[in-house]
Parts: sequence; structure tokens; C-alpha cells
Amino acid sequence: MKINYNEKNNKSHIYNIYNFYSQKIEGKITYLASSKMALKSIEQNNEDSKKHIQKGVNQIYKNAKDIKVILKFNESVSEYYAVDKMDFTNKDDINITHIMSGSEKKFYTQNLTMKYESKTLDCYLLGECFLIENELPKWILKQETKTIQGFLCYKAILINPRNGKQNLEAWYTPKLPYLYGIMEFYGLPGVILELNRATLSITAIKVELNPIQRIEITEPKNIKILTQEEFKNLTRKAMPDFNNRN
Repeated sequence: MKINYNEKNNKSHIYNIYNFYSQKIEGKITYLASSKMALKSIEQNNEDSKKHIQKGVNQIYKNAKDIKVILKFNESVSEYYAVDKMDFTNKDDINITHIMSGSEKKFYTQNLTMKYESKTLDCYLLGECFLIENELPKWILKQETKTIQGFLCYKAILINPRNGKQNLEAWYTPKLPYLYGIMEFYGLPGVILELNRATLSITAIKVELNPIQRIEITEPKNIKILTQEEFKNLTRKAMPDFNNRN
């Protein structure tokens, strides 16, 4: 899949990727994930939508708690996961922020020769572990900038192909010269430090680079790899009632 790199400044981002590559930067980024903006988004829906969802959904988001998520990375691979865990058997412990931020899944992005590959490790939905291949998002790069944790960041967006509207924005920094990101959102010319969508915001609150203790990431091995479509088909067969409701 192609990424829109047509704008002049974005060419320098790509140059930075290769210029800084030899430094072999590694580190750990702590993010704060919050769904507080969700209620505002819900209020902006039309009245009919409000009547349909307000009772249940509003309460879910009102009870939501902020959580911390982590991105560890070195020159070869990155690993993303939620720090806080959730007890799915306890109704009072359900946190929509945790679910939208990746839940119990882990996300791995490999820096291979001339390309990156991303996979999601899911050991919970179907009762056994699978690695699901993630597709490269079709990013549109923008000229807007802002500073996050001392890093100059550039904006990129994703467009919903169904309605042509923006459904997600990311802020990435070319100073961290890898195409790593948050969850399955990767492939920008720099590590993503912030991700925003209508009901979720994930923002870096601490960036630790080149620590004394090397960043070691243990990638999952001997686990069946599935495409997104193969995993969906498997889920449909395992949970037909759930899929019929959606």
C-alpha cells in the first residue's frame, strides 16, 4: 500500500529515517490512554442517535478510567501493550478505555530489510493464541506540527473510505527514525507519539531513550499466523451469535 509522501517537507522526513538509522535508537514510551472525549463526540450526534445509545453508552464512557500503555522498541522490533490489566469476569471492572487501547493483546512491528511488518498477538478472543497480520494504513501526511514531550511532531490522518471523512489522526516524530506506532497503526516516517479518534486519545507522557539496560523484546514464536480475513472467518465460525448481532 502507498503512503502519500508528495509534500516537500515529508521528503525530508524520509531522509531523516535513513540519516538517523545508524544511531540504532532504542527506548520505551509511556502513553496515557483516555476516552473522556467520547462523551463530547456522542453529544454531537443527532437526536435520534442519542436516544438510541445514550442510556447504555454514556454510562460506559462515564465509568471509563484512563490507563497507561507502553511502546518498547529497538532497531529490529517494537512491542505495544497495556500496562493495566482488566478482570473480564468482573462486570464492575470493565473499562472501555482498556478495551479500545488494545485490551490484553500485544502488537509487534518488525523492522525488516526495506520493509516493516506488523502483527497482533491475540490469545483471548478464541481461547488460543494467533498472530494476525496488520495491513499498512493509507496515511495522508499533513504540514501541521506540534511538540510532544520535547519532540517536534507532524500530523497524519486516515480517511474513512465509506464516507470520505477523517476518522483518525496521528502525530509522529522523525527524530525517532522508525515506522513504529500505536496498536495496528504504523508505517509513518517516525514513531507515533499521539493517536486521536472520536472516542479515544493516546498521548505520550514519558519518553525514555537509550537506557543503560538494553531494550529486550521477546517476540512470540511457533504461533499460527493468520490474515485479517482468515481471523474474521474463524471468529464468525466460533461465535456466530455475536457476529449476527453486529
